[in-house]
Amino acid sequence: MVKRFISLILGLLLLGSCYYSVYSNAYPHLKKIQVLPFENQTTEFGLAEKALNQLSLEIRNDGRLKLVTQNPDSSLSGRIVRFEDKIYSYDSANQVQDYQLTMVLEVNFTDLIKNETIYENKTLTLSEIYAVSPFSTASLKSKEEAQNELFNKLFKTVVQNSLEAW
Repeated sequence: MVKRFISLILGLLLLGSCYYSVYSNAYPHLKKIQVLPFENQTTEFGLAEKALNQLSLEIRNDGRLKLVTQNPDSSLSGRIVRFEDKIYSYDSANQVQDYQLTMVLEVNFTDLIKNETIYENKTLTLSEIYAVSPFSTASLKSKEEAQNELFNKLFKTVVQNSLEAW
């Protein structure tokens, strides 16, 4: 009887502790965000649109802030200052194996209710390596995948330095 009671209590504790979230919001008054189109100062065509689309997707998937175009509580804006696609490594036959994609941005996340900057970085540098050879060990297999990962990293950097208070 005691074993059943202990088993029941442990089972209930286990079920009760199944939900845990590491999401926090250091600014609980912020409910809505507007992502402004990024300015593209590079020669890479379509980068600003890709930034806007990817960041909007990341915000929607995250769910902490509602993406809006009117009456936002906060805004995310930025400028893509530099975008480089350079050879990263060669194989034993001296053929290009990997490229490194590097993006330098100016990013600003603003609380429009209190009219204050929550996060600003004028030289945020993000890099990813992608494969061009079938023998590469890079996890990303195309330039497009690398770009998507760069914008994912951008979103995570902004969130970690603003909404998440540790």
